[in-house]
Amino acid sequence: MNIETTRGVICRYNSEALVEKSNRDSQVLKAVRYMTLNDFGGLYRPLLLLATAKGYSVPVERAIPIAAAIEFVHVASLIEDDMMDNSDTRRGKPACHKKYGDNIAHLAHMLLREIAEENITERNVLSDSQRIAIARKAFHTGKAMVYGQEKDVTQIGLGSVEKIIKMYEGKSGALIGAALACGGIIGCACEEDINALDKMGVKMGVSYQIIDDVLDARASAEETGKPAGQDRSKRTLLNLVGWSSVKRIKARVDAEVDNLFGQLHGDHSLLGDMLHHLRGKHDKHMACA
Repeated sequence: MNIETTRGVICRYNSEALVEKSNRDSQVLKAVRYMTLNDFGGLYRPLLLLATAKGYSVPVERAIPIAAAIEFVHVASLIEDDMMDNSDTRRGKPACHKKYGDNIAHLAHMLLREIAEENITERNVLSDSQRIAIARKAFHTGKAMVYGQEKDVTQIGLGSVEKIIKMYEGKSGALIGAALACGGIIGCACEEDINALDKMGVKMGVSYQIIDDVLDARASAEETGKPAGQDRSKRTLLNLVGWSSVKRIKARVDAEVDNLFGQLHGDHSLLGDMLHHLRGKHDKHMACA
């Protein structure tokens, strides 16, 4: 599974999934396509799901409807996140609410969640038990994301490292955990593996959010595709404990990810390659910290 080739497969699937002939003139549908079919997006969550499923010998075409659902939920969360932060840009272009207005942006968020649910319950060839397990994981994940985002928006109760990490687990980790766990469910993995994958993804989300904090402080808008410095007034790990401590926390979290990865059954070399790729993607900014 070549990452770039698979990214292209995901893009093509998403483009076909986001077509409704009876609503082709809908501004909401146009907003959904505008946000989802953006070349700046890395598609790492669906890629992680497909890489996990591949470790259990599942072909891409069997897993891709659920991988797409994960991406649709992610994009929906970005739309709301940008509105809450009143961000001007996302993925190198005007944010959805800036281009289409608040009302259409809210509806685009809702439509993406509905299409994701459709992919989980109908647009796949999985067994009923797999669909139920994935749907159950989806609604638990959605609730975790909402409560994590609430902490980020209100900035209440974030006075310690542990509480900020808990926010990161919901805001960013829950969906990555779902991506890995769903890859295991599609692959008929054992319960121990699915639990390990879920925990691993949540911790990957914490590591990702730490990188995101560093990028907000150190990277340019051209690199991130969104405004720089918009988290300066927020309680982040970086703002709470500083560069040196953040690097130590990230190293500890990454070690926990590696430990969970080592517990998995089967050949997960592709998933391992993706972990190392994502971890090293922004090394230059972490080195400056």
